[in-house]
Amino acid sequence: MSDASDGNASDPRQQRAREWIRLLTELPDRFAGSLYERQAAERIGAWMKELGLSDVTIVNATGGPRPGLMLALHTGLAAFGCYWWGLIGFAMALVGAVSFSREFRQRQPFLSRLLRSGDSVNVVGRAGRSDAPRRVILTAHIDTTEAGWMFTKAVAERFAGLNQQGGAQSNKQPKPPHALPELLLVSATLVALAGWIGAHGFLFGVIKLGACGGLLIATVLGVQWAMSMPTPGANDNASAVAAMLTCAESLKAALPEDVELWVVGTGAEECGSGGMHDLVDRHPEWPPESTFYINFECVGGGALHYILTEGLLGRVTYPPMLIEVARRLAASGRFGEVTPTHLLAGTDGNVPARKGYPALSLISLEANGVPRNYHRVEDTVDGIDLSMVVRSADFGSAAANAALHGALDPISA
Repeated sequence: MSDASDGNASDPRQQRAREWIRLLTELPDRFAGSLYERQAAERIGAWMKELGLSDVTIVNATGGPRPGLMLALHTGLAAFGCYWWGLIGFAMALVGAVSFSREFRQRQPFLSRLLRSGDSVNVVGRAGRSDAPRRVILTAHIDTTEAGWMFTKAVAERFAGLNQQGGAQSNKQPKPPHALPELLLVSATLVALAGWIGAHGFLFGVIKLGACGGLLIATVLGVQWAMSMPTPGANDNASAVAAMLTCAESLKAALPEDVELWVVGTGAEECGSGGMHDLVDRHPEWPPESTFYINFECVGGGALHYILTEGLLGRVTYPPMLIEVARRLAASGRFGEVTPTHLLAGTDGNVPARKGYPALSLISLEANGVPRNYHRVEDTVDGIDLSMVVRSADFGSAAANAALHGALDPISA
């Protein structure tokens, strides 16, 4: 029996959420910059209009190449440089390592410019006065990715072990982790440098073999990922889109006069959160003290969490305002068990959080600390816990209302 049966079949909100999720999974190839991503945006825009949102528009957003190809390009170049030795080999390995860091830590494209990528899209709906002094922005990404070998159950369990060691299921912040590809790239650069200045011998050969072998494996996995079947994306991230729309309906019904509501389906999250970066960068006039971001990510099954810190190559800590609101709401018990988490992966919520905006990112994780059917072909609507989708929407709505009321005790808001 699927976990979708955990929901209440007679609940109209759950029924509608299921239909939204099902219709989005009919477009599994909704990669950033694709026609299917735009079609998904058009469907979501139509649903926004049905909910009474105004000024529904689809706007171009920064896209990006397939993440598997980005991984393969960097690791393949460094592997070749590590094997080659000499000044040229060292330069190739160094370029691969530096570009990888710039791309994934600082979001400054370098080598990825060699790869094909089209414009992504955001779908945006509004409610309330455009000149309102305060605003709530609800977000959930609309794009998907491929389901590669690196997301099989065995690898997911290994990732889960690292996540749990880092404190994913606790309030204890983990030590910043080192991503394996970055570690391999740095190792290859050092090996190439050592070879250039004359290192040799059996031990050096073993180290070189390990560095080159690890990079070649990463390259193969990256290419295989980019060539794999698309994931239907029911949990990642159609469930979150359904939660965002459900939350929007609730907030719009009792929107204060001085509040503007934005509802944004963001594109290109899987390749660098391009849509969310564009949304935030296009509105520098929004003051952090009166702008609240609520982001939904993979809320289709498991246990519900709010994120304290996230990131694999560099951790982002969420500003405390909405985190404290979430803590008090969770303590009230009105929404079942909701706990904090430290996430090794990343969500769109880190973009406004990095810029100092009050942000809350909600995610549901299985007991192993990984989203249900994460980047796998099994990620279909039948595996979605619909009650979790609606519960996350209600929690997000309560958090937004509590922040807008400015109450010392958000539980009573």
